[in-house]
Order: sequence, then C-alpha cells, then structure tokens
Amino acid sequence: MVHISELIENGKVYFCDFTSRDDLYAYLADDLYAQDYVQDTFLSALKEREATFPTGIIATCYNIALPHVDAVHVKKNALIIAVLNHPINYVRMDKLDEQIHVKVVFMLLIKDISVHTQAISSLAKLWFNQTFMNAVLSVKSKEELVALVKQAEAE
Repeated sequence: MVHISELIENGKVYFCDFTSRDDLYAYLADDLYAQDYVQDTFLSALKEREATFPTGIIATCYNIALPHVDAVHVKKNALIIAVLNHPINYVRMDKLDEQIHVKVVFMLLIKDISVHTQAISSLAKLWFNQTFMNAVLSVKSKEELVALVKQAEAE
C-alpha cells in the first residue's frame, strides 16, 4: 500500500502566488529539475498532458488538480503540493467544456508505474475527508502537512 505521507516526505510543498497555470508549471518544473526530481522534458510533457487530459477535480471543500506525466519524465516518486493563494483555472477532468477555480494542486511524480494507481486511490480518500481538506489550506510547512496526512491515514 502506498502511504501519501511518504510521497510528501519525498516531495515538496509550495505556497504560491501565481495567477496562471503556465507560470505555476514553469516555476515548479524549474525548481523540480534543479533538485533532481524530474527530467528536462518534464515541463513540455506536463503542458502536453494537461492539454490532452485535463486534471481539474471538484472535491469536497474546494477544487483541486492532479497533474502528472509519464514515468519517463520523472526521476523519483514524490508528491508535490502547491497551495495557491489565488485560485487558478483548470479544465474539469470529467467535463472538458468547463473550467473550475483550483485552490490546491496535487502533482504526482511517479517513476514506479505500479505505485501510480495506488497513489491516486489513496489521494482520493483524503480528498473526501472534509477535516483534512480544510486543514490543508491552513498548513504552513511540509512537516505540518505530513503530520496531517499521517493522522488522516490512521483514521
């Protein structure tokens, strides 16, 4: 079983002031590449996948996005979370003609494809936990978020 807390411990948490998805993706891709999380092909792959398979999701408390790329563009398994100070427009995953305002981006970096489906399933359980989702917006550090996820995973 995949523990989301481990993927976050392997990953990063960002608190962002970006107002566009392109600016957010460019910043994340540059930083993740500099820290050896992803290949140099990551940004173009991320934009291409988002255009083909939108990732906006209406969740319990607020809208989220789950962008990800094929494993060939990733160097290690991790969960990157971007808490947005300003909602960013994403196309809905289930209604391609509708845009939604997203407050939190859960970016899966999965090198091991067998982990991918388990990670999405584990994340989905958290997204429907109202207490967890409300708390995500108030965390101030990666350590706080890991503790919050561990508590939710234990429930």
